[in-house]
This record gives sequence, C-alpha cells and structure tokens, in this order.
Amino acid sequence: MKAIRLSALLAALAVFLPSFLQGVEPTGSSRPLKCVYFTPSDQTPIPDRAERLLRVMKRVQEFYRAEMERNGFGPSTTFGLEEEKPGSLKLYQVNAPGKQLDYGRDSSWKVRDIVVKELANQGIDANKEVIVIFQQGLRWEDGKATEVGSFVGAGAPSRGTAWFYDDPMLDPDKLSSKEPGGYYHRPCSIGEFNSHYIGGIAHELGHALTLPHDCELSTENRELGFALMGSGNHTFGREERGEGKGAFLTYAEALILSVVPAINGKEPARRNVDVKLVDFKAERVSKDSVKFSGKIEAGSPVLGLIFYEDKDSRASDYDAKTLCVKPNEDGTFEGVMPEVAAEPSELRVRAVRDVDAIELFRVSYNPNGEDGEFAPIDKAFQIRKIESLFANRDADGLKSFAETENALSDDLKEVCVKLSSAVASSAPLVSPESAEGDSFDLTNAEFESAKVGWSRLTREISFDGSLMQSEGTVFSSGLSAHAPSDLRAKLGAKWNKFRFDYCVQSGRNGSVVFVVKGDDKELFRSELIKDHKLRSAELDVSGVDVLELIVEDGGNGNTADHSLWIRPVLTR
Repeated sequence: MKAIRLSALLAALAVFLPSFLQGVEPTGSSRPLKCVYFTPSDQTPIPDRAERLLRVMKRVQEFYRAEMERNGFGPSTTFGLEEEKPGSLKLYQVNAPGKQLDYGRDSSWKVRDIVVKELANQGIDANKEVIVIFQQGLRWEDGKATEVGSFVGAGAPSRGTAWFYDDPMLDPDKLSSKEPGGYYHRPCSIGEFNSHYIGGIAHELGHALTLPHDCELSTENRELGFALMGSGNHTFGREERGEGKGAFLTYAEALILSVVPAINGKEPARRNVDVKLVDFKAERVSKDSVKFSGKIEAGSPVLGLIFYEDKDSRASDYDAKTLCVKPNEDGTFEGVMPEVAAEPSELRVRAVRDVDAIELFRVSYNPNGEDGEFAPIDKAFQIRKIESLFANRDADGLKSFAETENALSDDLKEVCVKLSSAVASSAPLVSPESAEGDSFDLTNAEFESAKVGWSRLTREISFDGSLMQSEGTVFSSGLSAHAPSDLRAKLGAKWNKFRFDYCVQSGRNGSVVFVVKGDDKELFRSELIKDHKLRSAELDVSGVDVLELIVEDGGNGNTADHSLWIRPVLTR
C-alpha cells in the first residue's frame, strides 16, 4: 500500500515539476540542435507543432543514427534533440514583424538575422550552435501547395543553420500513406508529400552539418537506394509504401559527419590548415575507372581523403560520385574511382581531419580515355607547387622548378621566372605618369589609391596566394582586386592606349562588372561576368589625367568576387 501511495505521489508531482527536473535529457549528441519556430505576424503557430515535429525530428535522428552505425561509426552517433517535456520538442518561439510573404524563397538570411537576435535575448549564441528554423512556408489553395519560404541549409564545423517548412500534414506516421491529398510540384499521395519534405529536412540539415552534395554508385543504388545528399531527399521513407529503395548516407557523408561537434558531441576545435598534397597523379586502369595516388603531409590526424568526381553535364554537383581513401602512415595513398564518365568533369579532393574537412585540390579535366586526358590534373598540381614555392618566398626553388620540371607548360615557366624575379628583387613601384618607354604594365604601377572589397590588392598572383588563372591558362602579369574595388592611377595625360584582359579567377563563382573611367568619365563597362572566360578590351586614354579601374560586385553581394585585370598595359 505504501509503495502504491508513493508512486501516485511522484506521478502527481511530475505534472507540476519543470521538464529539467522530470529528467528529460537531450537525446543523441550532447550538443543538441536548437529548434526554432518562426511565426510571421499574419500567421499563428500550428497547435500540435511540438509533438508532431518531435516525431519528425526523431525520425530523421534515427535515420542518421542507423546510417552512421551501418557505416561503422558506432551505435549512438547522431545529432541531439531537446524536449520541453516527454513527447514534446523544445521549440524556441520567434515572432517576426513582417508577414509571411515578406520572408520568401531568397530570405533565408533575413529570417536568420531575426532569429539570431531573439535567441540572444534568450541567452543563446546562435553562432555557436546548429539551429533549425521551422516556418509555415507553404500556401495551400484548391489542393495545391505553393512554396513561399526558404528551404535550405548551410554550415561550418562548429555551427550551421537549416530552414524547414512546417505543415499540418507533415508527420512521419504518414510516410506509409498512399492516400491522395499531398502536393509537391504536382498532386501526390500524403506519404510522398512526407517523403519529399521530411527527406528535405534530413538533406538540408546535412548541409547545416557541413555536408556537400554527392550521389550514389550504381551498385549502392541497387542495394541501398539514393544518397541523402544527392536525390535521397525525394526518396526518403518511400520503402514504407513499397515504392522502392529509400535514402542512405554514403561513407563520404558519414565520414564528414563523424567529425562534426553536433554529431560527436565534442567541443568545437579549430586548427590551421596543416595538410598539404605533396604528390598526386591519375592514371587509367579500365574503360570507366581511374586510379588516384599520391602523398600528403599533415600536422594533425587525417581520417581519410574524399575524391569527388563531378560531371559538368549537370550544372549542379548533385551527381558527384565519391571515393574514400585512408592514407598510410607515411602519407601515401592510392584508390580507384569507379564509374568515371567519359565527359568533362571536375575533380575535388577533401581531407577529413579529426576536427573538420578541408579542400586540398580542385581541377577540371576530361577523362575521355584519350592521350593527355590527365594533363590538366598534372598542370593543376604543378600550379600548387609553384604557389607553395612563392608563399615560402623561395626564388631559387621557383627558378629551379622552371628549369627542371618535366612537361612544364610555357605559361607556367614564364610565371616561375616572373615570380622568382619578384621574390629576389625589390624594385620600387612606379607611377605611370613618370614611367619611361613606349609601354608600361600597370602590374608595376604605384596607385594614388587602391580600395578592394576583401583582403588586399596583389600583383602577379591572386590575393589568396593562388596563381591568376582563366580556363586553364596562367598569367604572370596582372592585378588581383576583389570586388568591390577601385584603383586610381595618375597618367598625367601622357598615354594614348590602354589594353587589358579581364576575368573572374577560375574556381571562383563570383559575378562582377568591370568598369574603366578616365577623369571620372566612364570609358568602358563590361556585361555581368559570371564565368571564367578571358575577355579583352582596348581603350583610347589620350588626354586622361587619372585612370580608374573599378570592379562592381554584380548586385548580389561580393562573395567569391575574385576579380583579375590581366596584362593591363598602357602604350603611347
């Protein structure tokens, strides 16, 4: 009798005790996600959101746990969740000042800014957390759902953000339903609706946890279905309806997740980039297979190398197939990439350290089986060596490399000689007004003023230490001025022509506009430049006192706007 009375008393007390006293601990990682419910002024929160969204997030949590275990990373490796009380997801409520349509498809960071401020008021630094933001981003009319909000994700090793939709129909318990009533760009079943949107939550959360896109091999597709970071967001859970294989985590995805603090529960750590690719080559081993081998040097533990083989025929990188290789103790590595398509592609190499994943190498090439198919890879690796020698201010090494390296192209030889001379000498910059001779390269110009949007103005090499490149060609004459930038040179009306080439640095996805002014009068304006093609122009600068080289950011911010003025030469 006493035991019964005591249990009844404890049950009664539990109703009144706060959740943390009820023992509702975060599930999964000890660094749980911060789940936010974002409500515009013209909406009201969906009543059952906390219970239903807990089911959604636990379904995704279990998917990550099971897939990490299948890939060999332990039975409890997954992200964490907070519960307000048993069966109820802890949601940080954020009431927005604007209406739903004020937060459209391209408003993710606008939404995040509001969330960050409100979380700060609640004592949470969103820049040290992985946060997920639920919005009512679907507008229903006559059985048709229109997406009006952001549904994306982005992250760094110690933090990230994902933007999701909430909807009364969103519920993992309905993944098996074949009943009509769903909508995803077309009418579909309620189960398919949940596959797309719960799969989308799993996918965009992957981005918030630093995962890039990739896809499955054909052998994996037959056995496991579709990679989550490929098209698996659309097939998630469809096996519950008997409609085929669902989604899975590739080993590459699991390997990266294993070092993310929100997954492994460790405190975030940062290290300098101390991994170098010191040797690399590719060779054909069969009609559709290529062997990659080489060596790395690393000052911190490297768990593996990931090779991404990404076909150009698809504009996005969703079709990037992966190969994972663990380096030997001496840093050497070797692995065979299967299912290599005979078409232009991009090869990317990432090193997964014990605290993050960093890119080591990126190159475009065409693995078509013909002679010279790997020449672009060889050249790209030679460029890396030159950049390293220049970064170490090794003039003799640059000169020796130009003289002894086999199959070094003429443009690279010229770059080596030019950079070697630049390191060895300390020739002063010259104002174009006082320069002698019939021509003058503005690479060597002393500017009256030089403003750039990021880092600093550099000459003969890009500001980030990479060689100036356009579609595989390397240049030794030029200026690197990240947009928005403005360079002003005093000509003193002593020059007649100005010829130059211009481009966005290869490997950077910027969008810029190049402008030239003479005495504040516009002499030249390019179209919006979004590719890496080299373009040329020649202008009449007779009588110009001050020449101005301007790069505008293209109207969409200056991210990756690595702008190059190539061979900018004045003539009399």
